[in-house]
Amino acid sequence: MGKRIICGCVVLGIVACLIGCQKSDNYELMKESKQQVLPIYEKKDAEVQGEKCALETLQDVYKSDYILEEWKIEKIGEPGGIFCNDEAVLISDKKKVCIFEVDYAGNILKEVGGTGSGEGEFISPSAITMCNEKIYVLDQGNNRIQVLDKELDYIEEIKLKNTQSTDPNYIPEVLSVNQESIYVTGVSLENPVVDKYTDGKLKEIGSNFIGSIYSCNNQIYLINSMVRYYDEANDSFGALTSCPEWLMTIKDNKLKKLCELPNGLNISSFLLTDRGIICVSCAGAAVYRLSENGKYEETITYIDGLEDEEIPQISINEKEEYFIVMPNARKIFKCFKGEN
Repeated sequence: MGKRIICGCVVLGIVACLIGCQKSDNYELMKESKQQVLPIYEKKDAEVQGEKCALETLQDVYKSDYILEEWKIEKIGEPGGIFCNDEAVLISDKKKVCIFEVDYAGNILKEVGGTGSGEGEFISPSAITMCNEKIYVLDQGNNRIQVLDKELDYIEEIKLKNTQSTDPNYIPEVLSVNQESIYVTGVSLENPVVDKYTDGKLKEIGSNFIGSIYSCNNQIYLINSMVRYYDEANDSFGALTSCPEWLMTIKDNKLKKLCELPNGLNISSFLLTDRGIICVSCAGAAVYRLSENGKYEETITYIDGLEDEEIPQISINEKEEYFIVMPNARKIFKCFKGEN
């Protein structure tokens, strides 16, 4: 399949004007951000005008002979999140409001859930992950994380911060867990931060971060999929995907850049493996492999419709098979190496 370019200035469909602030206040906020790890750009800046978009000059390299196929599981209606363990795949279903455990042959081993706000009930479950033999499910509709054991039995819940009065459009989207804490983030133009929950206590980390998070070897890694910009003409803030992107980590509750990535990929989900950074690029409608230093290495696969997704999810099993969930398309794809 040939390379497609879905570059340019893709503007997030939420425009947030800070009501009650004077233009000078917003402008000063933008200027002050230049000292932060992730700054707010001006709309006229070259960095957010798509002038350096990597997709404009990308020449596809195929090294690993991957095959892509849709992974159809009849009972699942609207997959929202996915996590692979040694024996099975855990999939959240927004439509059936259930968590499914599925073996690698596609057979459903177990399903739990139901609509509601009680223990083990969900409203729009999305991201799902696992740490220390516990399963963590982002229960969006109930604004909480539910923790289950390996048998999918309820253990506890973690209430997320309430943003209804300060940022009513905010929805938690991304979830990651390490030995000490739980990390959550989503798309926000009012307060774009990473929320860290430790023993139920909240700590907000960073500024101007919109992107995805991944836990590897007990360390948290992040990639921004967008940057914030300031529109002087309207004295407002927005977000763009045609932007610089970085691999970052969290150190002493602060963001720290590790390396710069190709501009404008709009990386919405990623993994770190011994082969480098495996990333889902919505702008490129592809899964790419980058080196540990952030350089393009190869195109793993293109996926039709990926350009229309906002929060796709990717997971990997011990056979190095990738599973990609596309919530908008209501599809799951399996990507695996072909026979040599």
